[in-house]
Order: sequence, then structure tokens, then C-alpha cells
Amino acid sequence: MKIDEVLRRNFPIISEDYRKFALDKDKCRKCSMYSHYEQVGQSEGNAKDPTFMFIGEALGEEEVKQNRPFIGRAGQRLRAELRKYPEVFRRDTVLISNVLACRPPNNKFPAGDHSKIAETCCNLWVRREIKMLKPKVVVTLGNPALKYIRDDWGITANRGQWKFLHLYRSWSLATFHPSYVIRSENSGKKFVVDQFEADIEKIATTWRSMIDGDYRMSLSEEEWQQQLVVEELIKMGV
Repeated sequence: MKIDEVLRRNFPIISEDYRKFALDKDKCRKCSMYSHYEQVGQSEGNAKDPTFMFIGEALGEEEVKQNRPFIGRAGQRLRAELRKYPEVFRRDTVLISNVLACRPPNNKFPAGDHSKIAETCCNLWVRREIKMLKPKVVVTLGNPALKYIRDDWGITANRGQWKFLHLYRSWSLATFHPSYVIRSENSGKKFVVDQFEADIEKIATTWRSMIDGDYRMSLSEEEWQQQLVVEELIKMGV
């Protein structure tokens, strides 16, 4: 499928800036990951002003074939959970993305000596994507997204907790990756399933109070930049 067709299919709402971003992303060959499956993955949903941004790890086999995020078994598990709250999570309120733009070899997330690849990819694409779209809520799915988006580690310790991300002026909640939820379901770890479902419910039912109760979310971009300067001066003891 040609990239213009992918963009029309994946994004019911898209800004011109994001269109240019997506076209640039499609041409990315800056690391070795592309050579394995020769597919740069696009996000899906509202690519102009999403309320929610869900971020996973990388493309899976089915995602590579269709150039859509979260459409395999894990994606169906996530989407099934989101459909429980149709007034909150819709194609015009949600963007689904990944930490990595390409599928890594053997579906193994880069680690150790290869972690620089993930850092470079994040800086090029998903971090820029968040800054461009300014979602009010960023949901990280699994440890890699927790690490590269929130700079935290340990999904069990961090899941289900709201955290304000100064870098993006967004509130964030971390939860399990749906692939882990499926494995847990199959191995009898029902508590993981319950916690995942509770996290999605928490986002759906409390996000509005988190946003409305935080004056920072109502500041203009100019006012926010001034706020950051003031906070930095306070840290410096000025």
C-alpha cells in the first residue's frame, strides 16, 4: 500500500505538519532496523489534537504486513478494553503509536550495546510526535515505553499511577503491555488481567479531573515556557 493510502486509512484527522512528519518518517533509513522487515510503521488515530496517546514497543508481524499499530493479538486485547469506554476512547480522541518505528530483529527490543538504536529512534520519531500533537494523556504500555517516555523502570512498581511529564506537559499513566496481559491470562495470573483492566478504567474515569485540576494544562504555550524558566530558576536557587 502506498504511503498516501496508509495515511488516509490510519488517520481520520491529520494536520499538515503531521502529514509532513509521517512522510519523513516513512523515508527513515537511519539505523539497521529497517533492513530486517523493510517497513517503517505509522501510528493510527487522531494525528492533529488527540486527547490520549497510547505508546507500545514496536511493530509485530501483523503490524508490519498492514502498517497499522496494535492490530495483532495484543492490539485486539488493547482495543477490546478501550471499546468498553466508547464515550472516552474513540478514533477522534486517541492516537496509538510505538517507541520504535520499525520492527526489531526477531521481535527483540534493542538492549545493551544496541540500546542507542532505540534512543535515536525515540528522538527522531515518537518524542517529536508527542511534542507535536500535545496529547493531554500519555499511556505507556510495558517497560520499554515506561523507560523511554517516562524515564522510569519497573512496570509493576509504576503501573496505575498518574505522573506529570514536564517534557511534554502531559499527564501519564503506565500499565502492562497487552501481550503480557495475554500471557498472564493464559498462565492463570488473573491479577495481572485485573490490574490492566483497572488501569484502563482509571484512565477513562479520572483523566478529566487530573487535567481540569492542574492549572498548568490551561496555560498558553508562552505562559508554559515562562513557567519552565521560573521553575529552573527556583532549582538554581535564584
